Amino acid sequence: MGIILYVILLLLRIVDFIYESAGRFGTKQERRYLPALGSDLLRISATELARKIRNKEVSSEEVCQVYIDRIKDVNPILNAVVENRFRYALREAKQVDSYLNTTSLNIRELEKIKPLLGVPITVKESCSVKDMSNCVGLQSRKGFKADMDGEAVGKIRSCGGIILLVSNTPEMCLSWECYNHVIGHTNNPYDPSYSSAGSSGGEGALLGAGASLIGIGSDIAGSIRLPAAINGVFGHKPTPKMISTKGHFPIGQDEKYSEFMVIGPLVRYAVDFKLIMNIMCGSRISSDLELIHPVDISKLNVYYVEGLNLRYCLPRVAKEIVCAIKKSVSHLKSCGATIHNCDFEELKDVTAVCGSALFSLKDIPNVFKGEHTPFIIELLKAALGKSKFTFNLMHFYVLQTIYKYVVPDYSIENSKLKAYMLDKLGDNGIMLLPTFTDTTLRHNHTCMKNGYAYLILANALGLPATSIPCGFDKNGMPIGIQVIAAPFQDRLCFAVAEELERRFGGWIPPPEKG
Repeated sequence: MGIILYVILLLLRIVDFIYESAGRFGTKQERRYLPALGSDLLRISATELARKIRNKEVSSEEVCQVYIDRIKDVNPILNAVVENRFRYALREAKQVDSYLNTTSLNIRELEKIKPLLGVPITVKESCSVKDMSNCVGLQSRKGFKADMDGEAVGKIRSCGGIILLVSNTPEMCLSWECYNHVIGHTNNPYDPSYSSAGSSGGEGALLGAGASLIGIGSDIAGSIRLPAAINGVFGHKPTPKMISTKGHFPIGQDEKYSEFMVIGPLVRYAVDFKLIMNIMCGSRISSDLELIHPVDISKLNVYYVEGLNLRYCLPRVAKEIVCAIKKSVSHLKSCGATIHNCDFEELKDVTAVCGSALFSLKDIPNVFKGEHTPFIIELLKAALGKSKFTFNLMHFYVLQTIYKYVVPDYSIENSKLKAYMLDKLGDNGIMLLPTFTDTTLRHNHTCMKNGYAYLILANALGLPATSIPCGFDKNGMPIGIQVIAAPFQDRLCFAVAEELERRFGGWIPPPEKG
């Protein structure tokens, strides 16, 4: 690892420690609680709801209205919605109900052609939805509307899904904090004084609050998995190129960009991964992935790490997360899986190696094109809250500069690390590791955190990865751990997610005020 990067990360850890210590002694805000879940329809998986709608046991209009009401109840606290399309969604739901009363197709045919018929979906604002906001947190794009659906969104619509809204994201999706100067902060449903993380933080918050069943997000360095972990839901970063990124803003033209940036789902119930992934991938690709084929847990090779050997420059993993990994390993062992405890010394420089791969992309979106103010001046203005850009965005560009000028080229090491991981995992191996080092993120604090090595590992190596909720810490905040598999073995991630959902209970609604 470059010595200067090592020193910078060590200094950030010291600042982080001071900030956290000051926070513990500061004035504690009274905890706000979300309204209690009302309708039992809010507690049913998308897979089961789709079945009930097809069988006319419940109407699509009723389901959509229940979710719209829930969103209206919680969004004043979460601040997750950029723009809704409730009126159009209800109209589409009525059309679904009319269609079901007149179609000559039987239930099996309906399931095959329109497996998501009548089910409400929410979408991250960066994943284009026709005629909906697509400013992605930039003041300069405020009021900008998408002129067509992104390809993944189009597939969801063609399979009967009903889009309710587009949700908040940081500027250009370039931050792990869901904050911008257009919408503001998005809050955590389990304690709104904390962040929902990013960049798919709007989706994470809505799902965690029970206000969405399936959310569509994007992930270039953990942007699906971190919000999933922080908000107590499941989030999957697919194998690269399995789901089209056409229609996502921003998007890079560097051919390596598609190895990093993926579109993928967040869900409340692990069973819904197969449903939504089959739709978003398309029939040919989903067949190649064998998503519907059962996985025998007893035949898995399970590798695990409680914390990567990242030297003293990066924070330790929270004890509750380590405990969740141990419990997960114990449970999978009881299912017959073969357990391997490796020290993974090869991952000791993952921050430099994988970070270098990310920041080597040639056309990372640059909002400063055409700007006349020097970068350093804009950075200082952002630190004082006087810039049209957030400090989180400026921090990203500082990181980019550090990696460009301070960190050497690690492309050979990255290739070796990928080969090593593929050899370990094979076609029946998975790795359990933390999604992140902490269970909470304070607002405006993500730039001081250095636990992103756990996230960028899967992006830099082109691996599928799923964040899984595993209970709560002592303060009632969600604990998330991560399962990684070899390319095209997404189904192994889903099988482990379903098994650990049975062990830990999966998504559990935010607490009600006692």
